[in-house]
Amino acid sequence: MTRSKHTTQRTVALCYVRKSWVQAESDMVSPVIQRQNIQRVCDTNGWTPEWHEDVEGHKSGMHENNRPGWLALKARLGDGDVTALVANDLSRLHRKGWRIGDLLDFVDRHGVRLILADPNRHIDFSTPQGRVIAQLTAIFDEWYALDVSMRWKANIAHKKSQNKTIGIPPFGSKRDKDGYLIPSDEGAWLMPDGGWLPGKLQDEHPEAVAWRGYYAAAERILCLFANGDGMKRVAYAMQSEGWAFRNRHNIPVGFETDDVRRVVRNWIEYGGVIVGKRAKDRPGYMTPPDTIALDQDRAIFDIQLLYAVGRTAYERSQRRTAVSRPAVAYIYPLSGLVYCHHCDQLAEREKLPSLRSRLTGKKTVGGRAAYIHRRGIACGCSRRQVLGDVLYGELLQLCNLLTVDDDAFLALRNMAIAQFAGSENPEAMAKTRADALNKCNRRLAAARHLFEDGDIDRDEYIARKTDIEREMVYWENHTSETEKINAQLSTCVSAVSRIVQLWQLSSDEDREGLARTLFEEIVFDLDTQRITGFKLKAWADQFLRLRVQLDDLSGESCTPSKDRTCAFASGGRRSIR
Repeated sequence: MTRSKHTTQRTVALCYVRKSWVQAESDMVSPVIQRQNIQRVCDTNGWTPEWHEDVEGHKSGMHENNRPGWLALKARLGDGDVTALVANDLSRLHRKGWRIGDLLDFVDRHGVRLILADPNRHIDFSTPQGRVIAQLTAIFDEWYALDVSMRWKANIAHKKSQNKTIGIPPFGSKRDKDGYLIPSDEGAWLMPDGGWLPGKLQDEHPEAVAWRGYYAAAERILCLFANGDGMKRVAYAMQSEGWAFRNRHNIPVGFETDDVRRVVRNWIEYGGVIVGKRAKDRPGYMTPPDTIALDQDRAIFDIQLLYAVGRTAYERSQRRTAVSRPAVAYIYPLSGLVYCHHCDQLAEREKLPSLRSRLTGKKTVGGRAAYIHRRGIACGCSRRQVLGDVLYGELLQLCNLLTVDDDAFLALRNMAIAQFAGSENPEAMAKTRADALNKCNRRLAAARHLFEDGDIDRDEYIARKTDIEREMVYWENHTSETEKINAQLSTCVSAVSRIVQLWQLSSDEDREGLARTLFEEIVFDLDTQRITGFKLKAWADQFLRLRVQLDDLSGESCTPSKDRTCAFASGGRRSIR
């Protein structure tokens, strides 16, 4: 008897889309065409598509670790509700022959069908001929990927031999028709509100305050650095003078220390010369200026200025500290969780999430823990750090505000059940679960009898037994919405209580675990030394919303003083003013 590959419970098709090198929208490997082909297959078979995609940037099929969408899909392949894996063609899944072989064995073991959506590349993997074709196709795909890689590397080496840069041109420059660097005519108009509008000098913006060209900005950085200013001081000077940096998305943003470093390390490329490593991988001590012969004809800045920058960078890289001591690693419980309030407001105003900055931990001169603002960023705050004790005190006060007693917990639970569980009957749910388990036991016994009587072979029996046991596990772990709500609320209330009770007695490592269990992020105002906003983990967000509703119903504020009121902000973040 033929083995049943899937049961009626299996209705989900895992759909995978990967973008490779796409030259035009009509390219048959474009994400749009892939989705259309895959959706047609799902509609034909009545499957529910579950999309997993790797379409941001180039995701090579030669590897797996650079494809988060594929890794998530791979983790789902063995689940009981999955009936098929659908991709446009084999090369979207892998470009290595042995990986295709492993995938075919894996889907066979779990009774999952592998479907290619491209009608011109259909392969029947259930036949020996189909599996041979799949292996040959995978070998040719792997050869193609290696051939393209070698061609690109040869092309890059050829361009470097001609002193041509690769990738995004250094800040303040662009390429001419021959591929050499020339000064950029792009820049940004400084607006009255402190923001920028990208454009060119010939563009008319009557309301603009001043023009800030990218080429002039790069020259200004090189001059300040050559005159002895450090990178942090240069960044502050560029911010105060209204210069803008162009990020990789061609959007003008404020200068940071890292942006200054990018310009300084490209001093050789600005001189019309290409050396071995990329500028970001080339420390100052690796490039003594006396060993670099800059090209006077190809340089886009004054060659003496570039040599002065190179000498300054080289000399600073040779400096050694007076006392050499091994670095000591410290644990800062809230490092990576706390964001600057002023940077947060700036990011919201400019609609650029990348402008948000985290506070990082450090030890003060007295050995006390502190959290400092990122260097080289002028966001409007006058104070640049907060002592750890002050920040921890604010966190404990916040947790005290979220703590609820037994009566409040009962009220929260009733509100949650009314909102999310609706008219669910726990007794009816328990009966449904018991009936389903009894039915699974009867089906399992029936399959065993059929096997013993010789009506089905062993493979068919094992397949049925596996499907039934998987369904039994589902019903054994099935919980009603009421039970889920009770568990989630209990976990959240317990997490808040643990922070309040155990913080003072815990080590820094344990404190880090306590904070990260509950909080997604914390927003802190360095000037007022107060927490101004926070965001709980997704699983605890329901508790936070119910907590505010409970305060509204009781007519009480969730804060101890009138000058600090709570309200929900967009995106689930709680703001405290």
